This record gives sequence, structure tokens and C-alpha cells, in this order.
Amino acid sequence: MWDYIHEQSDVLTNILIQEKKTISLLTNEYLDKQEVVITASGSSLNAALIVKALLEKETSKRVTVESPFQLRNYSTLLQNNPQDKVLIVLSQTGKSIGTLECLQLAKDNHIPTLAITAYDDSPIATSAKLHINMLCGDEPVGPKTKGFTATVLTLHILLMKMLQVKNHDQTILEYRQSILELPSNIENAKSWCQKHNHWAKAQALSIVGFGVNHPTAREGALKVLETMQIPVMNFEMEEFMHGPHRTIVPQSYLILIDMNGIGHELMNNFINFSKSKTENCLVISTIDNDDNENNIHIGDYPTIASWLNAVIPFQIMCTYFPEINGVNSSKPVYGDFATTVGTRIQ
Repeated sequence: MWDYIHEQSDVLTNILIQEKKTISLLTNEYLDKQEVVITASGSSLNAALIVKALLEKETSKRVTVESPFQLRNYSTLLQNNPQDKVLIVLSQTGKSIGTLECLQLAKDNHIPTLAITAYDDSPIATSAKLHINMLCGDEPVGPKTKGFTATVLTLHILLMKMLQVKNHDQTILEYRQSILELPSNIENAKSWCQKHNHWAKAQALSIVGFGVNHPTAREGALKVLETMQIPVMNFEMEEFMHGPHRTIVPQSYLILIDMNGIGHELMNNFINFSKSKTENCLVISTIDNDDNENNIHIGDYPTIASWLNAVIPFQIMCTYFPEINGVNSSKPVYGDFATTVGTRIQ
């Protein structure tokens, strides 16, 4: 996992270099639709939720995200008004059975399909009408890092074009600046982990974010579950304040994502409360302060809500802390799980 974490700067830079080529693959049937439906699982689902949150205020078109099971078994999204829709499926491996079935359902209802995967010859890539490679290369481990960030960036670039979003130039500028910061993000997160080795023994975690960075917090929770293999609660900020806050005790471990702008004042109140109840409270924040012991500072990129820099500390701690416990996060726990239960093609 360490190698893939460090590869992200080059991978994401290359995606930006290839942006015009990638966008040129979109034909007219993918442009100016009234609704874009996205389906994915795991880290890919979290990636879709980040992009949805980034774009909701930038377009009058609808961006809908559904899990594959919900989409094919309960939702009517792929049956109604097919002329107004396009289906985007995300799967790094391109082997997710549920996602593949959603592709077929869309095809049956004459909805254009677009797949974003890492492999041109994968089942999902060859089944979709249009396939776009996320350009992250191989990542043969369960917990995804470069594949996750590559998925977000690729999807964001494509949807800005498909939905005719106007702030494209500022978005790309912030991505370039954000990518340049990644090496220092990695080192700062490593330094924090080295000073807080006791977090490796945490029995449970709560991870909270708001706005765009609620799905970032979801991805952090997934990484903890995959690697540290401990219970994790993940809630949007206000939802955590309506019941789950009762779980904060002196032994609690909390990670809170704080950003400038809407939501900061409420989160700041929550941070102060949490720090009064437990010493194990980490804040990943664009707001610089003097509490370096309990704060990892990241750059403030308001157009993209600093999601890229906010996810790095989770990637680092989920590689670093398991090693303290003698666990190699890169090795599968149950190598035959996906094929045995039937969620992925061999």
C-alpha cells in the first residue's frame, strides 16, 4: 500500500495531462442529459458521492448515486424517461457482478452506458457502450488508495463536461495545487502517526465530516474497517449530534474533518466538546491552529473542498497502524470471499 499511496501524485497529474483526450471520448449522446445516474460499490461508491456533492450546486441537472443492489432491485431510475438519462458505472477492477447487471438493465431500456475502470479488457469495460480508463494502473490489494483518488478525479472531469459546469478552470487549478501538496500531506500524517502509536490499539473509532467531506469520512471509515478491522461509526456531522454523540467517553477515538465555510462553526463547537471528553480526538482541518498534537493541517482548496488532501491521513494511518500490530494491510484476509459469495467475477 505504501507504494500506491506515493504513486498518487504521478497518477493524478497524468489524469490532468490526459484530460482533453479523455473528454474527447464523450459523444453527443452523453452530453446535456437531464439526469446522470451513477452506480458503484465500496470505495467507488464513496468516490461517486464526493463528486455528486461537489457538483450539486454547480448544475441544474440531477446527479443520482445508487448502490448496484438498490438500483437493479428497487429503483425505477433505469425504467423511466430513458431519453433523459445516462448511466455511469464505476469499478476499479471491472469485475463487480452487481454493477455488470446494472449495465445490462440500462441497455435493455436504451440508456447510454459509460464505464470507468482500470482495465480495458475487464467484463464491465467491454459491456458498456463507452469505456474510459481511470489511468491508475494495477493496484492488486483490497484497500484502494490511488484507485480511489483516480476514480474521483476522472469522474469529476467527465461530469464537468457532461453537465457543462462553468468553474472548470478554477477546479483544475485547485487540483494541480492540491496534488503538489500530497508529499507534505503524507509526511505530516506519518509524523502524526509516529507520535500517536497508541491509536494502533484503538478498539473502535468514530469518523465525522460534513458537506463534500462526509463521503471523504465514509472512505476513511472503509479504510479503517478494511485494514485495522475494528468497529467504525461514520455519520454526517449533524446526524452524529442526534444520538451517536452519546458514545463519546474518555476511551473514545474520534477523527473529525473540518473545513472553512458553511459548517465550520458547528463543527468547531463539536470539536471543542469532543476534546473536553476524550484526549483521543484528531482533527483534519484546513484551519491552522496551535493544537498540533491533535490536528493535521491541510491546504484550503474551497472549490474541491480539499477532499484529496483530507483523505491522505486515513490512507497513512490505515497502513501504518496495522504494521504496529503485525498486520500487512496489503495481504487479503479472505482471498476467496468475493468469488465465494458471488459479488465479483473470477
